[in-house]
Amino acid sequence: MESNDDLEAIRKTMLQALEQTTDGANSAIERKLLFAHDIDQLWYARPELMTAIAASRGEALANISLADITRQFEARAPERFKPKTRATRRKS
Repeated sequence: MESNDDLEAIRKTMLQALEQTTDGANSAIERKLLFAHDIDQLWYARPELMTAIAASRGEALANISLADITRQFEARAPERFKPKTRATRRKS
Protein backbone atom coordinates (compact mmCIF):
# COMPACT_ATOMS: atom_id res chain seq x y z
CA MET A 1 0.00 0.00 0.00
CA GLU A 2 1.27 3.46 -0.84
CA SER A 3 2.17 5.96 1.83
CA ASN A 4 0.73 9.42 2.22
CA ASP A 5 4.16 10.73 1.17
CA ASP A 6 3.83 8.85 -2.14
CA LEU A 7 0.37 10.29 -2.73
CA GLU A 8 1.52 13.84 -1.98
CA ALA A 9 4.67 13.57 -4.09
CA ILE A 10 2.71 12.43 -7.14
CA ARG A 11 -0.03 15.01 -6.52
CA LYS A 12 2.62 17.76 -6.37
CA THR A 13 4.20 16.63 -9.65
CA MET A 14 0.81 16.52 -11.37
CA LEU A 15 -0.15 19.97 -10.09
CA GLN A 16 3.20 21.39 -11.20
CA ALA A 17 2.62 19.98 -14.68
CA LEU A 18 -0.84 21.56 -14.71
CA GLU A 19 0.61 24.93 -13.64
CA GLN A 20 2.71 24.91 -16.83
CA THR A 21 -0.47 25.20 -18.92
CA THR A 22 -1.41 28.65 -20.12
CA ASP A 23 -5.15 28.62 -20.71
CA GLY A 24 -6.24 28.80 -17.05
CA ALA A 25 -9.41 26.81 -17.74
CA ASN A 26 -8.34 23.75 -15.81
CA SER A 27 -10.13 24.25 -12.51
CA ALA A 28 -11.99 20.91 -12.76
CA ILE A 29 -8.84 18.83 -13.18
CA GLU A 30 -7.07 20.93 -10.55
CA ARG A 31 -9.85 20.17 -8.04
CA LYS A 32 -9.72 16.50 -8.96
CA LEU A 33 -5.99 16.43 -8.24
CA LEU A 34 -6.26 18.46 -5.03
CA PHE A 35 -9.05 16.37 -3.55
CA ALA A 36 -7.93 12.90 -4.64
CA HIS A 37 -8.07 10.62 -1.59
CA ASP A 38 -5.81 7.90 -2.90
CA ILE A 39 -3.22 7.12 -5.52
CA ASP A 40 -5.80 5.39 -7.74
CA GLN A 41 -7.76 8.62 -8.13
CA LEU A 42 -4.60 10.37 -9.26
CA TRP A 43 -3.79 7.51 -11.64
CA TYR A 44 -7.17 7.80 -13.34
CA ALA A 45 -6.86 11.60 -13.62
CA ARG A 46 -3.86 11.26 -15.95
CA PRO A 47 -5.89 11.35 -19.21
CA GLU A 48 -7.52 14.65 -18.22
CA LEU A 49 -4.14 16.07 -17.26
CA MET A 50 -2.73 14.92 -20.60
CA THR A 51 -5.57 16.67 -22.43
CA ALA A 52 -5.04 19.92 -20.51
CA ILE A 53 -1.30 19.95 -21.13
CA ALA A 54 -1.68 19.02 -24.81
CA ALA A 55 -4.23 21.80 -25.37
CA SER A 56 -1.84 24.36 -23.96
CA ARG A 57 1.66 23.14 -24.79
CA GLY A 58 1.22 20.51 -27.48
CA GLU A 59 0.98 16.76 -27.52
CA ALA A 60 4.73 16.13 -27.58
CA LEU A 61 5.33 18.01 -24.32
CA ALA A 62 2.22 16.45 -22.79
CA ASN A 63 3.57 12.99 -23.61
CA ILE A 64 6.89 13.82 -21.95
CA SER A 65 5.16 15.16 -18.82
CA LEU A 66 2.87 12.15 -18.54
CA ALA A 67 5.73 9.71 -19.09
CA ASP A 68 7.56 11.28 -16.14
CA ILE A 69 4.42 11.14 -13.99
CA THR A 70 3.74 7.53 -14.96
CA ARG A 71 7.29 6.58 -13.95
CA GLN A 72 6.60 8.06 -10.52
CA PHE A 73 3.56 5.83 -10.13
CA GLU A 74 5.56 2.80 -11.25
CA ALA A 75 8.42 3.62 -8.86
CA ARG A 76 6.22 4.26 -5.83
CA ALA A 77 3.73 1.41 -6.27
CA PRO A 78 5.28 -0.95 -8.83
CA GLU A 79 2.99 -3.89 -8.11
CA ARG A 80 -0.07 -1.79 -8.97
CA PHE A 81 1.10 0.38 -11.83
CA LYS A 82 3.69 -1.60 -13.74
CA PRO A 83 2.99 -2.00 -17.44
CA LYS A 84 0.87 -4.98 -18.36
CA THR A 85 2.24 -7.37 -20.94
CA ARG A 86 0.08 -8.67 -23.71
CA ALA A 87 -0.75 -12.34 -23.70
CA THR A 88 0.91 -14.23 -26.49
CA ARG A 89 -1.56 -15.21 -29.15
CA ARG A 90 -1.78 -18.83 -30.13
CA LYS A 91 -0.87 -19.63 -33.68
CA SER A 92 -3.64 -21.27 -35.69
